[in-house]
Amino acid sequence: MFNRKQSILLATALTLLVLLGCLLDHTDAKRSRSKSRHRPKGVNIEIYHPKGVMVWYPYRTDLELFGIEIYINKNDAAPETASSSEEVIRPVCDICLNTTEVSYGKFILRSENAIIRGRDRVTYRAILKKTNSEPRISSSNEFYVSESRILLGSVTGEAIACNSATSEPRIGESNEDDKALRDEIKLLEDILLEVNQECSASQNQTKQLHLIAETPTRYNAAELYEFATNWLTSALPSVNWNRTMVDAFYVVNGGIGIEVATIIDKLKILKMAQGLADHPITDLDTFQSEDFTNEIDMW
Repeated sequence: MFNRKQSILLATALTLLVLLGCLLDHTDAKRSRSKSRHRPKGVNIEIYHPKGVMVWYPYRTDLELFGIEIYINKNDAAPETASSSEEVIRPVCDICLNTTEVSYGKFILRSENAIIRGRDRVTYRAILKKTNSEPRISSSNEFYVSESRILLGSVTGEAIACNSATSEPRIGESNEDDKALRDEIKLLEDILLEVNQECSASQNQTKQLHLIAETPTRYNAAELYEFATNWLTSALPSVNWNRTMVDAFYVVNGGIGIEVATIIDKLKILKMAQGLADHPITDLDTFQSEDFTNEIDMW
């Protein structure tokens, strides 16, 4: 993607930009708190290798229960509507979980033996029960499981992204100069991540970007992922999108949303995209919409 010296320069520039942006955000916040708009958190699904799935949803004071129904490679897993004379028969969910317990400010669900592999199609429906009300089930959502989405490790332990970056041999590993450069890059990226987290402490920051692009017809999850990969490869060919991109989904008010592996990846791509004509890649967190395909807050 970049050679090591270019990576150091980019990481340094990003750190300075984040510091400057943090100062500007702090000034703007003093001027008008009412102008800030944050995207509400939604359903978060983490897939582990060799097995295991964890799902979590942020706790709110009016929520009593959170549940999930997950279907793997099943067509019409959760039909939306049916005529009054037609009996709706739903397939059995592959992962069916719910909880009323809250840990670390979240409803957390774990299935330690569930197996989801790369290229699977996952469909899910979330269940929310608010105080003094009946449980409500969200409309079905689906996503294509890319290899970069899968985490190595246990559902209950540490995990690292399962991608080519963890398995490719490193050239010149024994060279002290190369090691010093790698250490400096890592240090700068750690500093950048800490600064960015402090700057965004009051915000709900995601790893998602917004593409100003449209598909010729409505694609399924796998087709949309492939379309987004080709589109991004054409726009920024120096990025390894098979490693970087985790998910692709439609944004209700237009365009395509993508999720990348890390916040650092997101900041690098936003910086590189500044040189593109018409600015076709932006931060989805600042996109003026609260209505997303994988949200269940607004029914």
